[in-house]
Amino acid sequence: MSYVLGLDFGGTKLAAGIVDTVSGTVVASQRCPTPAGGAATGFAAMLALGDALRAQVATPIRAVGVSFGGPVEADGRTVRLSMHLPGWEEFPLAARCEAHFGVPTIIANDADAAGLAEYRFGAGQGCQHMLYLTVSTGIGGGVIINGKLHRGEHAWAGEVGHMILKPDGPACACGGNGCLESLSSGLSIARDARANVPPSLRARDVATISARDVAMAAAAGDSVAMQIWDHAVGWLGVGISSASNLLNPGIIVIGGGLTGAGEQLFGPLRTIMAYRALSKQVVLKPAALGDVIGIMGGAALCMD
Repeated sequence: MSYVLGLDFGGTKLAAGIVDTVSGTVVASQRCPTPAGGAATGFAAMLALGDALRAQVATPIRAVGVSFGGPVEADGRTVRLSMHLPGWEEFPLAARCEAHFGVPTIIANDADAAGLAEYRFGAGQGCQHMLYLTVSTGIGGGVIINGKLHRGEHAWAGEVGHMILKPDGPACACGGNGCLESLSSGLSIARDARANVPPSLRARDVATISARDVAMAAAAGDSVAMQIWDHAVGWLGVGISSASNLLNPGIIVIGGGLTGAGEQLFGPLRTIMAYRALSKQVVLKPAALGDVIGIMGGAALCMD
């Protein structure tokens, strides 16, 4: 395996890249906004990106790996649905890619693919058991066991954001209550700040307050923002510690938008884990691959 095509289907952007799996580098990449219109237009736009890259890079690709923003069947062939756009229900994405590109194709949901990418190419290198979390608008996860992506019996493994921590807690997008995602995601932080607006943000349009705004206000000493931030990070620490006690990974890698807060996030998490996680050897790291993680996730799937 050398050159492969990694495709990243997101709710707001599409990205494609040709990756040298030997060196772990993106040789060439292209991206565009996700077009309106659902599966047909999104798939056509992605094929155009892939074709442009293949014309740009002379070396043939050996396989296609797809990171998809939504649930995927356990066989790595079919999309269950998109969380963002209509028309993806039971879409045979792998078969359609194989028909177009003429090489084997495998797909996984974006958090699984990202976790495998960090294990192969990023912050998780050098361990056998790794847990990946993306903490952004929502919370997703990927589990690596014995060097392999663990999807579970029906490909629902790694849904760390839907561990139920507080059964009488806030409503979650999954339909339940008190999931980690409903307590610690960027969306939940913004929700709490809009309900109890920090003084330093009261001049803002309340509807535009984001988790990043809360983090910055907390760092500047706004006491209400600090309470909201500490509440969310506290529950995140409990969730990560619980996952650590269940899986006993060597490394826990955290990516996503909230990691932009740096030690404001990671410092408290390490303190909570030191108290609540049974293993004191587990290492907590920020994700390393940045905005190419979806492309690299597709490449890592080809290797796996």
